[in-house]
Amino acid sequence: MGFILRDEPGEVDHEKYNGFYASKPEKSVSVFNRMMLVFLLVLTFLLPAVHTTDQVFAYSDGSVIQEVSTDLPRYNPGQKVNITVNLANKTGVSLNNATATLYFNHLEKQIGSDKKTFTLNHNESATLSFSWLPPGTDFQGYLVEVWIKDSAGNIIDHLNTAVDVSSTWTKFPRYGYLSTYNAQSAETSAKHVENLAKYHINALQFYDWHWKHHVPLSGSVDNPSETWKDVANRTVYKQTVVDYINAAHQSNISAMAYNLINGAFDGYETDGSGVKKTWGIFEDHTHNNQWGYPLPNGWSTSRIWFMNPANTEWQNYLINKHKDVFSAFNFDGWHVDQVGEWPNINKFDYNGFPIDQAEGFASFLRNAKAQLPNKSIVFNNVNTYGYEDTVKRDVDILYMELWDDRDFSNVKEFLDKQTTLSGGKASVFPLYMNYNYQEKFSDSSPGYFNTPAVLLADAGIFAMGAQHLELGDNLNMLCHEYFPNKHLIMSEELKKKLLVLYDFAVAYENLLRDGLVNTSNRVELEGLPSSTKSEANKVWTFTKAGKGYEVIHMINQLGINDPAIRDKEGTKPAPTAKTNVTVKYYYSNGPVTRVNYASPDYYNGKTYQIPFTTGSDTNGNYVEFTVPTLQYWDMVYIQTGSEPGTLLTNGGFETGDIQGWTEWHPSGQTAKYGVDSNDAYEGTKKLYFWDVNAYQQSVHQVKTGLPNGTYTLTAWVKTTAYAGQPLIARMELNDSYTNMVVDGTWRQYSADIYVSNGQVDVGFYIHSPGATSMQIDDVKLIKK
Repeated sequence: MGFILRDEPGEVDHEKYNGFYASKPEKSVSVFNRMMLVFLLVLTFLLPAVHTTDQVFAYSDGSVIQEVSTDLPRYNPGQKVNITVNLANKTGVSLNNATATLYFNHLEKQIGSDKKTFTLNHNESATLSFSWLPPGTDFQGYLVEVWIKDSAGNIIDHLNTAVDVSSTWTKFPRYGYLSTYNAQSAETSAKHVENLAKYHINALQFYDWHWKHHVPLSGSVDNPSETWKDVANRTVYKQTVVDYINAAHQSNISAMAYNLINGAFDGYETDGSGVKKTWGIFEDHTHNNQWGYPLPNGWSTSRIWFMNPANTEWQNYLINKHKDVFSAFNFDGWHVDQVGEWPNINKFDYNGFPIDQAEGFASFLRNAKAQLPNKSIVFNNVNTYGYEDTVKRDVDILYMELWDDRDFSNVKEFLDKQTTLSGGKASVFPLYMNYNYQEKFSDSSPGYFNTPAVLLADAGIFAMGAQHLELGDNLNMLCHEYFPNKHLIMSEELKKKLLVLYDFAVAYENLLRDGLVNTSNRVELEGLPSSTKSEANKVWTFTKAGKGYEVIHMINQLGINDPAIRDKEGTKPAPTAKTNVTVKYYYSNGPVTRVNYASPDYYNGKTYQIPFTTGSDTNGNYVEFTVPTLQYWDMVYIQTGSEPGTLLTNGGFETGDIQGWTEWHPSGQTAKYGVDSNDAYEGTKKLYFWDVNAYQQSVHQVKTGLPNGTYTLTAWVKTTAYAGQPLIARMELNDSYTNMVVDGTWRQYSADIYVSNGQVDVGFYIHSPGATSMQIDDVKLIKK
C-alpha cells in the first residue's frame, strides 16, 4: 500500500487534509491559515535543522504492531481490562524511545488514554501490557486504538481492538461452537478457546458433545463415563469436554450444551431409558410408521426417531435428563435444536391426531425454562420454521439457521420481524458459506473459503444488527450444517480481515444491536446506483435512528451479479471499491452538528469526523458529505440538535460565526478572531484568536434567568505561542479565571460556579505580544 500520514486522537487531522479529500481542494483558506503558513516558513529558515538516526517518516501497516488483544471477550461492569500489544520491529531501523499510546473510545468520544515508551532494535520483538478500568455502565462497547510513534513523533503504525462491557452474553451474543472432543491436553483446549476469544466470542455451542439424543449423559451424574460415542460414532473424551468448559469460563465465555428437542436413537423402547413409543410423531393415523431422519451407515443409530415436542411426558423426561447433564457438567445452558419443516409429510401423534410441531416447540421451551430458570435457553428456528411462536417464549436469544438463496433484504426482514415479536431479543444467524463448493474437498484435503463472500456476508449481517455463527473449534469456519465438517478453511488474509470486522461489531454494538429503530430516510449516492433493497450491482442502503444518532449503512454490491448471501459455488468477487463517495442524506431532526464516519475497511474501524454542508430541496432538509472510500461496508452516524443540558448558544461555533457571543477588542485595534474548519476539535468549526502583532481579544456570552445552583463550564482550548508567551490567556467564568497551558495541545478546561443571582458570564480572553493563537471549541455550560 502507499504511505500516507494518518491522524490519532488529539493530533492534527493530517488525513483530512492530505489524503481524505486530496482530489477535492478546499474552496477557501482562512486568513489565519495563510498567516500561520507564512510565519512557520520563516521559522523554518531561522531555526537550526535537527538530525536523528532513528526517525521513521513513513507509515506502514504491521511494521511494528503484530497483534493487539484483550484478555477476555466480555467484561462485567467494574472488571479490569488487560490489553496485550505484541510488537516486532520490521521498519528497517532501530526505534529508540518510541511510544505506544492507547486511546479508549466510546463511539466518537475519547474517554481515556495510556502511554508506554519502548526501545526496539530492527527485527526484535517485545510485548507491552496495559490495563484499563472502563466506566461502570453496563452493555457498552469500546474501541481501543493503539498508535506507535518514533521519538520524533512520527506515526509509524496503528491497530485497534475492542472491549465489550456486559453483565450477560445474551445482550450482544457472539456465538461460536465446538464440535470435536478428541483426547488432548488441557493446554490445547485452552488455546483453542483463546483463539476464539480473540474474536470476542462470548458463548460456545458444544455441538454433538453428548451420548444419545434421548440419553445425553453417558454414565451417571456422580460418575460420568470417561469416553462415549456420539451420533456419528466418534469418540468423545469426558476430560476434553470438562477442559473446554473450564477454559470457556476462565475466558468469561458461556458454555451451551447442544441437543435435539425431539430425537431418540434406535432401540429407545428397550434400552432402559424409559422413553415410550406413544410419545412419538408418526406419518399416518395408525402409528405404524414413526417419522425419522435417516443417517449414514456406520453411525450410532440408523435414524433419529422423532418425538412429539408437545407431549408433556416427553418434555418432562428430556428436561430431567438435562438436569442430570447440568449436575454432572458445569454447562451454562441448553442449545435446543430441531430439523426444520419437512414438506409433504403429514404428522400425527400416537392416537392419530394431527400435530403442529411449532406449537409443540413453544410449549416445550416454556416448560424447559420454568424448570431450568438459571440456565440460558437457545432454540434453532430452522429456516424460520416456527419462529412466530417460539421467539415470544422463554428463549434468551433468537437463533435461526438460514437456507435457500436469501439476500440481505430477506434476512433483514426476518430479523426485524422476530426482533419486534420478541420484544427486542438479540439474533444469531447460522448460514453455511460456499455450501456447494465445499463438496469438492475433504477434511484431509481442504480448500479455502471465498474471502470476499465471507466478508460481504458478515458486513451485511453485522450492519443489520445480527451475528453470524461461523467460528469454532481451532479457529475453523462453518461450511456445512454438520459442524465437524472441515472441507474448507480460512486463509490468513480472511482471519486478519475477519478480526477487524469482529472488533468493529463490538466497538459499535450500541449503534448496531442496541435498540435503534429503522427509518425510511432518503439516501442518495452521487453517481452510484443504490437501493433500499439488496440488489445486484447496487449499493444497499438502509437507515436507523436512536440514542441521539441517525445512522446510515452502505453495503457495497457493485460488480456483484448474485445478491444471494451464501455464495454456494464460491465464485463471488469482491465488490467494486469506490473512493470519495458523495452522500446526500435527508435527516429527521436538526440541526446537524457532527457527521461521523467509520468502516471496518478503513483504518481498522476508527471513527473519523468529516466535513459536511446542509441545505434543503423538495425532498426536505439534507446533509451532504463525502466518505473517503466504500469497499464492503461504511457506517455514518450523524449527531443532530444540541447536547441535552447544554445552556450556551453556539458553543461549538457550528454556525460558522460567533452567533450568541459578543466580541471585545481595545479601541483602535481591529478584531483578531475568526471561525474556520481547520483542526476543529468537535464538529466542523472552531473559534480562533490570532495576529502576528501584539493584540488583545475576547468573546463573552451572558446567560440570565438561571435557577440557583452549581454549574460546570467546560471547553476545549489549544493555545500556541510561536514567539513570546502571552501575558494572559484564560477562560473566564464571572469573576473567576482559568489560565491556559500554552503548549499547542488541545486540552479540556473545567470550572464550577454557584449561581445565586440567575446570571453567568462565560468568556475567553488573550493578551498577546504577537504570534500567539488561541483556538476554542465545544464550550458547554451544564447545571449539576
